[in-house]
Amino acid sequence: MKFHKKLFALLCCSALLTGCSADSGSGSDLPDLDSIIQEENGTSVTEAAPEETSVSPEATQPEIISAEIYYLTDHGTQNPAELSKFRAQLETDGYVWKECTLSELPADAGMIIYNSPAEDLTAEEVQNLQPFFDAGGDMMILLPASESETRYKFLNNLMETFSIRMDYDRITEPGKDNDFTLLQIIDMPERMLEYEESMSVKPVYMQNMRSFHMLGDYATDELFIDVMLQTSANVIGEPCGGTEDDPLTYENEKLNVLLYSRNAVRNNAAVVVCGAADFLNDENFDADTSKNAQNWIYSSLQWFTAYSSY
Repeated sequence: MKFHKKLFALLCCSALLTGCSADSGSGSDLPDLDSIIQEENGTSVTEAAPEETSVSPEATQPEIISAEIYYLTDHGTQNPAELSKFRAQLETDGYVWKECTLSELPADAGMIIYNSPAEDLTAEEVQNLQPFFDAGGDMMILLPASESETRYKFLNNLMETFSIRMDYDRITEPGKDNDFTLLQIIDMPERMLEYEESMSVKPVYMQNMRSFHMLGDYATDELFIDVMLQTSANVIGEPCGGTEDDPLTYENEKLNVLLYSRNAVRNNAAVVVCGAADFLNDENFDADTSKNAQNWIYSSLQWFTAYSSY
């Protein structure tokens, strides 16, 4: 409520006189507050106005950044109809879900998801994606283990520009009754916000995983890259899929499952690669083993927006 200057002076005077009345006994001569307001406004006050409530900073909701996510539907990617729950969660977070093929990708697209492709990219498509990355575009690539003989030559070439290389393997853990593997949390990149307060300490399980390697000369002043989730050394990366002449078996080493790479020179263009995807499907979405893995994907997408111009 805003008071006229004269009213404010009268109120101050009233407060002063009230403080004196305890000693002098003259409080009965003070004017009634309602009569003061009536005299100032020329109206009759019958009910006090409600007080303005203040909201503490802690009670305010964080601002949701609205960004478009383009889900690529060509090259045999996961059918988006089987990802309705994943899509609904992204839309709850403020994202706008759109579907298109690579050839239909708008020039101003900022973020794309490439989920479980059954076919490789072409050399021309990799070349056509370069302006996307030069403009600061971000790409989430999900590549679970597959027995398909498809060799992702050009997709691997694309990832290698961010110093990441995929392996043709399937991660197993000897002596286990199921194929779920507990992953170790290695790193959260700068500006990544935890999707949930305890995300960084919650156990993360994934299944049907492939691994990735960082190229040996990745360390530069321009490229920021690291592993987010990694297995223990108890697992085996058994050859699976592809057409490599001499596929490798990885034993007695920790295997990388979720990685990020950001190129500061290319307007902070970034990729996140994940060697699993089953936890995003409607069939597995509500499973106890899926939630924490999903949180790392949500947080990775939020990390994309943290470096974007949205």
